[in-house]
Amino acid sequence: MRRKIYISFIALMVLTLGFQSCVKDLVEEGIYVTTRYYGVIQDMNTLQPLAGMKVVSTNGDNVKETVFTDDDGSFSINMTVQQLNEGYFLSIQPDSLYQSQNIYLDRAALGVESYNIGVIKIKGPTVPELTTGNVTDITASSARLHGIIKANGNSAINECGFVYDVVQYPTIENHKVVSTINNGSIDAQIQLLPNTTYYVRAFARNSIGIGYGQQIAFRTLDGLPTIANTTVFNIKTTRATCSGSFTSDGGFAITARGICWSTSPDPTIDNLHVNLGTGLGDFETDLTNLQPNTTYYLRAYARNTSGIAYSEPCIFTTLSGYPTVVTTLVSDITSQSAIAGGNVTSDGEFPVLQRGVCFSTTPLPTTADSHTTDGAGTGSFVSHLSNLSPGTTYYYRAYATNVIGTTYGEQFIFVTQ
Repeated sequence: MRRKIYISFIALMVLTLGFQSCVKDLVEEGIYVTTRYYGVIQDMNTLQPLAGMKVVSTNGDNVKETVFTDDDGSFSINMTVQQLNEGYFLSIQPDSLYQSQNIYLDRAALGVESYNIGVIKIKGPTVPELTTGNVTDITASSARLHGIIKANGNSAINECGFVYDVVQYPTIENHKVVSTINNGSIDAQIQLLPNTTYYVRAFARNSIGIGYGQQIAFRTLDGLPTIANTTVFNIKTTRATCSGSFTSDGGFAITARGICWSTSPDPTIDNLHVNLGTGLGDFETDLTNLQPNTTYYLRAYARNTSGIAYSEPCIFTTLSGYPTVVTTLVSDITSQSAIAGGNVTSDGEFPVLQRGVCFSTTPLPTTADSHTTDGAGTGSFVSHLSNLSPGTTYYYRAYATNVIGTTYGEQFIFVTQ
């Protein structure tokens, strides 16, 4: 309360007795009409003291006093009661790299000899701030990189672009591509290796240093060809037909293509294979010299500089190779004979060497039982069954034999007279 009385008294003395006489009387009472304000100016980011920073006591365009910070960032400037009453404040006015800042003074300092403002942190230049964008147009050998420069750090950018490598958090010591700035955005096309994981960061350099965006990871395509619609049809005993399509070269020319097959899953070119030339397109080819009644696995393949690609496997089984024969119903049955026969409808791709009818008094007769021999080849034939026993039940069926083996037609029954 006493201090407030003295401050009011100051104003009164200035008006009536003159400023110099007032100052003398107040100092004797321990009250000061001029207060020394002091403090330290630091860089907001590094917390380092800033020398040579201009500190001005000002009121609009009216500048009262100007001082500069020492090497340790400290400054000292005087402010009178009159200035404070007139609305003076301190203005930090650094060079263009730092942002100006106004300090509105605490009136609690009125009447004291000195007052510590403390540490004043001002925003100065920093490395640029960036965002690394998503990677687009990824192929086996290239990709397009994107980024945004959010802030230049209060300092002109003299280089920007992207850094990338197969190791994480690449820097300009790794692979670098330089870009130009287009409305704050940057992008670049880079050449890469197939089937490889890369890490990329946008970067920009100013007078302070290098700033990096966040890391983005991506993987290039494998670069292998693509094969579609591989099928096997027209399957026979020792041959079949295969068709398909080489639809993409993966970005690298197909230098060899074909089909491979084996009796084991997932055949490769180390197994049986046939080459079908180069390039893209459809194909159709015959497989020969297959084994009868055998399951095969087949895949088309294509080779480029990235390696060998295989299609999904096709699984097929060749025909057995046995003949097909139909039994003819018996006729002209007597006590000792009957007429039967058959029809060889397929030779199984191997010539029928023998055909006829086998018969027995027990079911499922074979050529080890009584039988006739009625020529060779395909087609219909007639068999004369003789030396039968009267009043006896017989089982009979036609047969046909080639190099693969013997097959039988349907079994029928008759009874002699």
